[in-house]
Amino acid sequence: MKKANILATAALATLLAACSNDSDVLNTPDYADTPIGLNVNVGPMATRAGYDNTNLTGSSFGLYLTTEGTNSDERYNCTNREVKYDNGWTIQGGQLLWKSNDATVTYYAYLPYIGTVSDAANYAFAVQTDQSSDSNVKASDFLCTGTQTATAGTALDINFKHALSKLNVTLKKGSELENGVIFTSVRLSNCATATTVNLTAGTAGTATNSGQTITLYAATPNKQYECILVPQTFAQSLKVEITDDNGKVYTFTHNKDLTFASGKQYTLNLTVGRDKVTTGTISAESWDNEQQGGDLVTE
Repeated sequence: MKKANILATAALATLLAACSNDSDVLNTPDYADTPIGLNVNVGPMATRAGYDNTNLTGSSFGLYLTTEGTNSDERYNCTNREVKYDNGWTIQGGQLLWKSNDATVTYYAYLPYIGTVSDAANYAFAVQTDQSSDSNVKASDFLCTGTQTATAGTALDINFKHALSKLNVTLKKGSELENGVIFTSVRLSNCATATTVNLTAGTAGTATNSGQTITLYAATPNKQYECILVPQTFAQSLKVEITDDNGKVYTFTHNKDLTFASGKQYTLNLTVGRDKVTTGTISAESWDNEQQGGDLVTE
């Protein structure tokens, strides 16, 4: 009798274990044909104007998504689909879906959105020459993600990065300069303003200087100025002009080549004297804080 009870108990345990395994299989989520969600943010940015996490929702962005083996089925793929914010980020033209749990899905995005992109590897973009206002600095900022791989069942992480370059200019008054002098504008000469961005890689190409002049944004009037630049090399031609409230122009020039790279920001520290402008160093770091640096020489 005891032997029969033991056998019955063992059989029951085996049955329960089998049911438990079946339950585990049944409880595994199946994401086939379920909607794809989005998490959207932008990486660190030290500029006072331009795009950051507080103002992304005022603009729409373009999304490219490819699901391998689906023959461009529009339920699982999109090309330059606009994404807008309306109490949450909404993919225009219909919701995109996961094909299956194990489908290979890649995607990339850029901001601000434009309706027609003829060549995603050579997207033309230009910065504003007058960046003295918040709106014009923002209009000069270009964000992209580069190509990412998605995981079914999780939201797409749209982690935007700044594709161009940024220059910060800090001004200090020399001891011989009159205390009442107020700096009213800072301009950078001999600039290129147009470039092409590879949306799939998330980087901008190095432009050729075209002799343009950019007026900088006064982040802290009389002290801190900044602008967004397309990546470019100043071949012994970087020139900063500082104007005071009396109309006097103080000029700094640099007699060495200086390259502004995609995704990096630079800080130029200047001391403005009565008759000349001098500098200590110019430092460079990625907008993810990878430090570099070097000395500048005053002409």
